[in-house]
Amino acid sequence: MAPNIFLQYWNDSPESITFQEVLAWEVPTPIIESIQVDLLAQLNSARAQENFPNFPWSNPRFLEKWEGIAQTLLYQVALPAFIWGSWIESLAIPVAEDVPQPSFADLLNAYEAPDAPYAPAETPAEPFDLLNTEVYFEAPESLEDSSEEEFTRLKDLLSGSSDSLKSKVESQMTQRIADTISLHQRIQFIQKIFLGDVAQLESLIQFIDEEAEAETWSQALLERYEAYRVAENEAIWQELHQLIERKFN
Repeated sequence: MAPNIFLQYWNDSPESITFQEVLAWEVPTPIIESIQVDLLAQLNSARAQENFPNFPWSNPRFLEKWEGIAQTLLYQVALPAFIWGSWIESLAIPVAEDVPQPSFADLLNAYEAPDAPYAPAETPAEPFDLLNTEVYFEAPESLEDSSEEEFTRLKDLLSGSSDSLKSKVESQMTQRIADTISLHQRIQFIQKIFLGDVAQLESLIQFIDEEAEAETWSQALLERYEAYRVAENEAIWQELHQLIERKFN
């Protein structure tokens, strides 16, 4: 049974694992697809509207935007590792099918006569002398062409260096602020900074990921979002700044 993600959405513990990190695990594709469908269904369910009452759910334009936002949010859903593991394990267990039992008449009809005796084995014309038989091995040409590039690629996969899938996922997560903000943090930023305006947060994330520079981003945010800075939300602004600083550091 799928876990309720809204019981964990506020959990930003370092021990929690996002769905994007789960994608790096060795999980069969059908199970990943099943989890993705369930996460999207929960993010688009009435339960989401109950948990986030400050959003304008009655606005058709917002509902259209939310469908796109949910596609991004599902990768940031964070759950403890043991919950992901239990969920994956439950989906991997095959469902037992009812196999019809044969009737007595079926067993009688299925009876077959004993097979005919086996034919005697043929004696080879000449005895095979294994000890004196010459054996030849042909070396494959590919060994001569083995390149250092192949060795490096294999070494990277085993050691988890920059070319491995694991490192690519970790690198991608630190390159884009959109991939480092947890579901809980997104909700907090939208509600406490932008007063329910999802588009403002998406605009900020796009600016940081595509336009901002390490030396000027802080001053740029002060100028662009001065209207959203008040004493009551200074702490949540500091949390957002810390996330951005980690990206540029």
